[in-house]
Amino acid sequence: MARGGQQRARREKRGWRVPLQWPVLLLLLLLTRVSLAQWDFTHAGDPNRNWGATATESVGYDDNFNATAKNQESGVRLNSDLKLRASVPLERFFAGMQYDYGVQYPQDVKFGGVNETHNLNLAGTYTASPKLTLNVNETFINSLQPELVRGQGPSSPPVTVVQAGTYIYDTVGGGLNYSLSPRWIASINGSWDIWGYQLSSLASNDNHQDYSATVSALYLFDTRTTVGLNYQYGQNVFVNAGTNNGLNAVSHTVYLSLVRRFNPRLSLTLNGGYTLRESEDGSQSTSPSAYGSLVYNYGPINTISLNLGQSLNEASVGVTRQFSGQQNTSLDLQISHRLTVRLRAIGEITYVYSSFVSPLGQTTVTRIPVGGFQNPTFTGPLGITLKPNDQALTAHLGLNYAFRDWASAVLDYYYTDLVSSDALLIQPYSRDQINVGITLTY
Repeated sequence: MARGGQQRARREKRGWRVPLQWPVLLLLLLLTRVSLAQWDFTHAGDPNRNWGATATESVGYDDNFNATAKNQESGVRLNSDLKLRASVPLERFFAGMQYDYGVQYPQDVKFGGVNETHNLNLAGTYTASPKLTLNVNETFINSLQPELVRGQGPSSPPVTVVQAGTYIYDTVGGGLNYSLSPRWIASINGSWDIWGYQLSSLASNDNHQDYSATVSALYLFDTRTTVGLNYQYGQNVFVNAGTNNGLNAVSHTVYLSLVRRFNPRLSLTLNGGYTLRESEDGSQSTSPSAYGSLVYNYGPINTISLNLGQSLNEASVGVTRQFSGQQNTSLDLQISHRLTVRLRAIGEITYVYSSFVSPLGQTTVTRIPVGGFQNPTFTGPLGITLKPNDQALTAHLGLNYAFRDWASAVLDYYYTDLVSSDALLIQPYSRDQINVGITLTY
């Protein structure tokens, strides 16, 4: 992913206000005469409407409120969640929005308090001409709970497990596709990511921004197969870049891509290439980069997807003061299956193995093998040899029983386990959560 300079890093707070401009623009579009004609107030639970709302009230048990290894707090929590969706399909323009607001009580077993989470997704596509298509998107997350933040492209981790307290993650992206000929397409895409933490102890060290730009040449073999040659430039900018600005870095990734749709139910995406990451302190890291996604729709609402990836990017929370780079190997399996006409089950399991490279102050080249399991060593204070890596396992199993199209009962179980090679660098913990509630949909 990419970043700017120290001046760009100072714009973080301005970037957090970006999502407020989108809803205003979308509201203006929704109030046009053309859009109002599509806002039919059909029966509750109608999935074909261009808008909808879902509210869930649940009660659950959490055995580790604050995701800590010691002095764990456990107890019962009340949860409220509201999801809103809307879309504006016009002749050449399409805009969509999804917003999720959640509240949990109590925040602390002894002192009470409330946890609030916000998750906003916005996307827009404009077809300027038969050859030119423009797109823009934004994802905004403000959360306390561990989250799975999903990246894009071979130089960003497919899945990042965030477990470092209240944080803000905001990514804005855009791009264009231009048809050079019936078979050749030129594509340019860019993104700007902001990571900000509410705890001052974390914010002073870990607040940072990522910038990226990708240029692609795509060739359509046929209606089902597309191959491409791609180059991605990335930059990481930290508010506090550490020793010799070693946390700030630029990356270069060259990769081949393949998209194959075997039939209406089965599709495959593959990216493979190589990444060179150069820190401002003179150190370098190189690594293969890869991403694969297989999606199979085996029924009207039955889907299974498998995602695998390897990436080289900036080090995550907990080790950024000692290391500049992080190697991620990820696996993500998702299943959605209708057991009966009224009962549906969803499941997801994610495994992420991360190893940390390029110790600050090191000026040598670190070459990382496929898989990233051979970790470099680093001699810390008092001659202690550190071999930093962590493994994160998350799982989710959910059941949804529909009494009516607009009312259903839900049961969810979440499991998180973080294992660290050195608890002084990365705090390990495990967590179990179970919730039961009622969902109303309109």
